[in-house]
Amino acid sequence: MDWSFSDSLIFAAVMTMRDMSKEKNNRLIKTQKFYQECYERIADDSHQAFNVVTKVVQRASRKYIPNEIGSGSKYLALYAFALVIERQGRVTSEQNKIIKIYFDNMSFPFSQSAYLSAAKAGTEIGDFRKVISISRSYAGGFWVNFFRALYKSGTQKDLQDVIDCTTSMIARFSILGNPNSNLAPSICTGFVESVNYQINQVREISIKEIDWLGVIPIPDRLEKMKIFYESLIDDSNITDDISKDELLPLLELLILNCICDVVMMTKQPKSVKLQMMNDAVALSGIQTDITPEQYVKEIANNTELGSFYKTMFSSGPPLGSIWTVILTMGGQTGRIDEAMTITNDVLSVLIQIENYLDEKYHFLEQESIAKNYMLHIIQQLSDLCN
Repeated sequence: MDWSFSDSLIFAAVMTMRDMSKEKNNRLIKTQKFYQECYERIADDSHQAFNVVTKVVQRASRKYIPNEIGSGSKYLALYAFALVIERQGRVTSEQNKIIKIYFDNMSFPFSQSAYLSAAKAGTEIGDFRKVISISRSYAGGFWVNFFRALYKSGTQKDLQDVIDCTTSMIARFSILGNPNSNLAPSICTGFVESVNYQINQVREISIKEIDWLGVIPIPDRLEKMKIFYESLIDDSNITDDISKDELLPLLELLILNCICDVVMMTKQPKSVKLQMMNDAVALSGIQTDITPEQYVKEIANNTELGSFYKTMFSSGPPLGSIWTVILTMGGQTGRIDEAMTITNDVLSVLIQIENYLDEKYHFLEQESIAKNYMLHIIQQLSDLCN
């Protein structure tokens, strides 16, 4: 049988409901023993979903896990509960017990009572629904990042496992204190249909977004950067002070500088750093008249050319002139968003390069050097804008 992706997801939910129906028929579900088994299975499902999501995202981006993935993984069980609570309009004592277990053992940016009130009303609390909600009209940050990671490095089974765990939590939570509840099938079907719809909607990432997961290939992003950059040069009056021919090569030299800076911040031997820089430049596809080794030597020896590089490209403080030039061109043309897109694109390229280098050289520990490096630059640009 040749199933579509949607058919497979629906099948996972149907199988969960079939299993629940068998359990209803074979057990005395009103007993505390059965409720305890439901609690344990919900906890297991929550843990399994967390492991699958983490595995997929780490394969996509090795060290950097988007914040929405971290918080969303914690919210997932609460979201499954909220879908049921909103529909039934109340919370049974047995349901309240499992909710209390979560709040007693995990830290959330809102209280249990506030969560229950919001769940019953279907309203926002903190960033809960912004992160974890999903419908045909909206996908929270958790789902957007998870789907994009799936497209890059996941499998259909990974998605089915998360859907199966979520629908299982919905089904089991719905019968806690409600042994004859029939809410779960329609809730699960709506959830699965929303996932199937949204996973196709978020496939394309905007070139203006920071691409933490490396969805857009570096050559494609570099080409878009060049288009934005050249357009800003043409439409601003920056060429009153420096020619377009002089300005155009500076973008790729800026990327070279960032690559060299990030690699030099690693704790690798000098010979390994040189190889890393060469690998990174080859991966980036930039074309410059100077090699990474020559570039680093010019700066280290404080030559006239090295001083120019520092003045023009430094990550600061003070920030190199090219950063303020890009920002100024954006301001002059009323396209500050395009100027900031170039900055975001540099960060996106560096994150992809760092992931590639770490996979080959295993130099990262916990923190992303590229992320911290670029956030340092972005903070200075923000200060200039203010």
